[in-house]
Amino acid sequence: MLTLVLMAGIATGLTALIITDSKVRALDGTRTQAFYTAHAGLENLTASLGNLFDSNYAPSGAQINALTTTPPNLGATWTAADGTSGYTITYPKDANGNPVASTMTVTTGPFQGLIGQATPYQMAVTAHLPDGSEASLTRTLQTVSIPVFQFGLFSENDLSFFAGPNFNFGGRVHTNSNLYLASGDGSTLTMSDKVTAVGEVIRTNLSNGWPLTSNYNGTVNLITAPNAYRALATNEGSLVGNVGTAFNEPKWTNLSTGNYNHNVANGRTGAKQLTLPITNFGAQPIDLIRRGLPNENTANPLVYNERYYSFASLRILLSDNAADITGLPGVTATAPVPLGNAVATAIPGYSGPPLAVAPNMSATTTNRGYGIRMPLGTPMLGGYIKIERQDTGGVWHDVTLEILNLGIADRQWPTPVGTACGDPNPAAVAGKAILLLERPRDNSGACLTTPIPFTTTGANDMSPNALYDTREGIYRDGVATTAPIEVGGVMYYIGLDVKNLSRWFSGTIGTTGAGSMNVTGYVVYFSDRRGNHNAANAETAEFGFEDIVNPLSASGTPNGALDTGEDVNGNGLLDTYGATPIPPNTAPGGAALTWANIAAVVAGNPYVAAMKPSSTLEGNPATTLGPAIARRNPPVFFRRALKLVNGSLGNIIAPGLTVVSENPVYIQGDWNANGGFGDPHVATAVIADSVTLLSNNWDDRNSFTGAHDLTQRTATTTWYRVAVIAGKGIPFPQPAGTAQDFGTDGGAHNFLRYIENWGGQTLNYRGSIVSFYRSRQAVGIYKCCTDVYSPPTRGYNFDVDFLTPALLPPRTPMFRDVNTTGFAQIIRPH
Repeated sequence: MLTLVLMAGIATGLTALIITDSKVRALDGTRTQAFYTAHAGLENLTASLGNLFDSNYAPSGAQINALTTTPPNLGATWTAADGTSGYTITYPKDANGNPVASTMTVTTGPFQGLIGQATPYQMAVTAHLPDGSEASLTRTLQTVSIPVFQFGLFSENDLSFFAGPNFNFGGRVHTNSNLYLASGDGSTLTMSDKVTAVGEVIRTNLSNGWPLTSNYNGTVNLITAPNAYRALATNEGSLVGNVGTAFNEPKWTNLSTGNYNHNVANGRTGAKQLTLPITNFGAQPIDLIRRGLPNENTANPLVYNERYYSFASLRILLSDNAADITGLPGVTATAPVPLGNAVATAIPGYSGPPLAVAPNMSATTTNRGYGIRMPLGTPMLGGYIKIERQDTGGVWHDVTLEILNLGIADRQWPTPVGTACGDPNPAAVAGKAILLLERPRDNSGACLTTPIPFTTTGANDMSPNALYDTREGIYRDGVATTAPIEVGGVMYYIGLDVKNLSRWFSGTIGTTGAGSMNVTGYVVYFSDRRGNHNAANAETAEFGFEDIVNPLSASGTPNGALDTGEDVNGNGLLDTYGATPIPPNTAPGGAALTWANIAAVVAGNPYVAAMKPSSTLEGNPATTLGPAIARRNPPVFFRRALKLVNGSLGNIIAPGLTVVSENPVYIQGDWNANGGFGDPHVATAVIADSVTLLSNNWDDRNSFTGAHDLTQRTATTTWYRVAVIAGKGIPFPQPAGTAQDFGTDGGAHNFLRYIENWGGQTLNYRGSIVSFYRSRQAVGIYKCCTDVYSPPTRGYNFDVDFLTPALLPPRTPMFRDVNTTGFAQIIRPH
């Protein structure tokens, strides 16, 4: 009996123990389930904040709070212990309830050492399951915005250094690809801040394959600690040779992490790829400067909102057809203005100077007719223009006529240079023109009567603005100085008078500029696609002619095959549609001229259907005929540009101005400076397909008469204070018989382009140099130093003002990151 009682007790106890253990295990299981449910909710909230931050580096309080209103459906309720929401984000707020960011130096991660704007956030998530179990988790994190202009030099693609003289730009250096380091014989390249390359660090070759055993044997000094340097030898790169050779290990890792204390790194020793938010949404970096796509503002707002097109203060759009403008996202209903009409009645509300048209060719021996190769009445400008202003509330307004009625004509080029001709615009608006679409024809040194009369004769007196870019015109350096002008080098530009633009934004001229969008300054967006058509008659924003390298030809003659360095848009095809000449229209939207009736105007007319970008114009730069034809006729290839003028110290509106162009940009004369870097300077940036610096001595006429003769294009010391984002070319193997640096993209020291003889003069530049993409319009490959330019003394320096976020140019692109700083589970008694 006692044994039975004992056995029953043991059984009862064992049963109780099993039941209790089962209950504990069940409780642990539900708690675990609650924990992972809460953790999933926390990750969802973190991801939502990250996505918002990617699309908006300064989200509002309302946008942050909206993330908490739709917790994930995971079979749980989200309620805190006090009955309030269990799915929350808290953050420091300003008076308007928006997150407050503070300036900080990043201490960890790929942005370590850079200064950014950081906002701390705390997330709290409590998940309740139906069985009553719950879990509460918290996470602290910070969003960090890093401005790209905090880098001295940044490149999405390969980055090269091989300056002949000493070179030390300053600032941090980064490339998402490979870094080539070299210096001219007897000179020193100094990298005075941290240097990172996601790809490889090459010390044995230039990017075109040229071995450093022949020339470029100078010193490459890299920083090891503040004010301390060590020379990186040619056998100390991350590879034993050029790209494709073996890793130089363990030597490279030991040098990078040891001798250089991580101040020099590649992907294997800590360098991380840095990307723009727009690329996270399926777009490319070049989409920053491109127009929005039809309906993109609703179909893909994340990409649309990253384009400068969408958040500019002022945008200027030109196309051959009105529908190519009216079909763009966000444009106003006001119709674009045609630029092919010679009389005011054709443009209701327009009162500016007459628009240029071809004169009567019966007067071929007069100054008026000389050089014109188009039928009578052919518009010299053509196409449509639409200009829109965005107000401080984000609403767009058409201001086309307001801007055009301030004048559209630049002053006449006088002879000699320095002679002051009068303002060709109507007397009522003299000195107020913002956009310069045309200028009076040359008149054998004499000034025309100004203002230009608003008559057919006055229209005959006007010519399009054009300059000759030798880099774009010729395939190889070293052509004869008397070689005829090549049509592909004639760049038709619109001038932007920055002083008058600033006066308009400030309300001094015009009527509505003072109400324009101003976010730490103003942004102007420019896109001219007139003449830009592919085989399907669609605009592409690209020149569309890539047959530019042709390594087996001493003259670079196009060969019809896709060679290394030619596929600038990366589509795997050799695009040549840009080499198909397009006759001007008789009027915008009207019937196109035929090549037959253009050729019939003048015997031997060079404007024919067989033209190519490399076609030459009769005559040569030493005679009047070639330059006259190039300067006075409308374009037949897509060669459009923007020229910035009158931007010297004090002429640019405070607190800053950013100019963004889908086309190449030429900056003429002192910019944000005046014979020196003085005050009051402002924060400025130019973001474009390419950027070419023209000196204070630049003369459009001399670019034609001295098309291949540098003695006709002599620069003078000039100063530029501006951050630059632009494209560059693709490196390719050096063709036999060419210069040792031919096939490179020109290197960091030639990223800012020149087309003058700078010998003996200094080009003073202070700013930040960034390349996110390949140039799609200014595709002329780098070449020096016989025809295109002679290098200046480079007074280049990183602008340390950009290390202070408040002193950055308006709408500086930001790299963005979300860093977790803490995580905890809250345990409450039950």
